[in-house]
Amino acid sequence: MTGKAFIWDLDGTLLDSYGVIVSSLRQTLEELNVPMDESEIRRLATEGSVSDVVRRAAAETRRTFQEIKDRYSEISGGRYQEITAMPHAREALEETAALGAVHFVYTHRGRTTAPVLEQLGLDRLFIEVVSSLNGFPRKPAPDALLYLLEKHHLERDRVFYVGDRTLDVGCAKNAGVQSVLYAPSGAGTADHVIRDLREVRAIAET
Repeated sequence: MTGKAFIWDLDGTLLDSYGVIVSSLRQTLEELNVPMDESEIRRLATEGSVSDVVRRAAAETRRTFQEIKDRYSEISGGRYQEITAMPHAREALEETAALGAVHFVYTHRGRTTAPVLEQLGLDRLFIEVVSSLNGFPRKPAPDALLYLLEKHHLERDRVFYVGDRTLDVGCAKNAGVQSVLYAPSGAGTADHVIRDLREVRAIAET
């Protein structure tokens, strides 16, 4: 393919989902009588992943990681319709596509990935969506990005991975593509730091 390619993270990047994620984790831990402050749940989930919270809970109980993760998935899976798009997510995708850019997704989100994108009407904007269901090693391992590069014949120096965490920046670096950190505060280090998703237009234009 010619032109630029943007590979997008979902939670916290294109999806305003952390509220649902954190409250679902809190409900899961309350059911299991695992004490953890909501602020700590949010920190672990946003700086790392849901799995970091589940691992902590498993270490503090006699329940297995999978048992806790499955219960969390049951709770959060029933609430995916509460998830909304981040401000200007659609505009960012459509405006850059109009400039000739192509879009993909690589997310740790699992079976709710497709339903969320469909309900928000964003699914048609992506050539391929890679989720945890594909079975690639988790970020910052670059395997999923390398898979997309090879399958779609993407030029590495014209590929950008957009995410909201240092984990995403590390994944981009490990894959040898440019990192775009979505940080409304402006804080953070990456090849490109954006405060508003529509700022990717400037990246697509250069």
